[in-house]
Amino acid sequence: MSRGVPNQIAKRKLDHINICVNDKIEPLRESPFQKWKLPYKAIPELDMDTIDMKTKFFKWEISCPLIVASMTGGEEHGRTINENIAKACNAEGIPFGLGSMRIMTRYPESKHTFDVKSCCPNVPMFANIGLVQLNYGVTAKDINKLVDDVKADGLFIHVNHLQEAVQPEGDVNFSGLMKKLSELLPQITVPVIVKEVGHGFDAASAKLLWDAGIKVIDVAGVGGCSWAWIEGRRQKDYTEEENLGYIMRDFGVPTDSSIIECRQALPEVQLVASGGLRNGLDMAKAISLGADFVSCAKPFLKAAMTSSEEVQRLIQRYKKELRVSMFAAGASNISELKQLSAVVSKI
Repeated sequence: MSRGVPNQIAKRKLDHINICVNDKIEPLRESPFQKWKLPYKAIPELDMDTIDMKTKFFKWEISCPLIVASMTGGEEHGRTINENIAKACNAEGIPFGLGSMRIMTRYPESKHTFDVKSCCPNVPMFANIGLVQLNYGVTAKDINKLVDDVKADGLFIHVNHLQEAVQPEGDVNFSGLMKKLSELLPQITVPVIVKEVGHGFDAASAKLLWDAGIKVIDVAGVGGCSWAWIEGRRQKDYTEEENLGYIMRDFGVPTDSSIIECRQALPEVQLVASGGLRNGLDMAKAISLGADFVSCAKPFLKAAMTSSEEVQRLIQRYKKELRVSMFAAGASNISELKQLSAVVSKI
């Protein structure tokens, strides 16, 4: 499993990886972006090769508005996955996130599975901790230590109450967290993004985050991996009709709806779209609906288990698809893409 980490925890991490690779965990029949169409421009008056996909991400300029999302760590496969992602993202000039690092607060010897900054010196790497851990003894000092120990450039704080509720060993005291978050943020030494894990943000919850001081939100809506369903698949002793994860698999806000709701409620917030984005055309649609960035995890997992070259090829594919989508819609840069309005197809 992983040196120094109890077998039960390492097995849970490995279960998550195997389920994501091998089982159906996306609850919708099709991508939430399938019904949306970008406006088509028959005469774009553009040289496709000059389309500028670069954008600003906090203080960094990145090559395109794509983030490889948090996946894993704490188990030996986690080191391979994180290292391959780090190398590929560094080569392609885009950010990425590490998996949940709660395990490092209890078992510091798991650090090596997250410690991949040497593989990505030129791009931002984000550490990751669950918001609920503020109710289970994790402090600002602990979080800053996690960040420092792996030399992370930023921090994802994930919100996952539905996953925790389904997980047999889950932490479910989510009370009073907005006050604790607002007190935490001034003490954190790096930029912070709050993200969901596959069930989306409603506008009211996004406003609570904004009021607490969060300026970047990853909606992680229904349409991609359902972490409730992933936890349900770890429980083999139930039929689907009795399996809590299966019952809750599509509970939440679809990714496209979450982008629209949060953008209407918070015009100034920066939004990351994730949850069911499976190509560069989906990226373009999400940005036209109000997202500033796009994030994906599942499409990159199998590639990351193989090699950094496979991850890099997939990033390049997304980039090419985004460039062609912008070309077909007549957008010469990301700002122009944001001005376009995707519409629901009547076909």
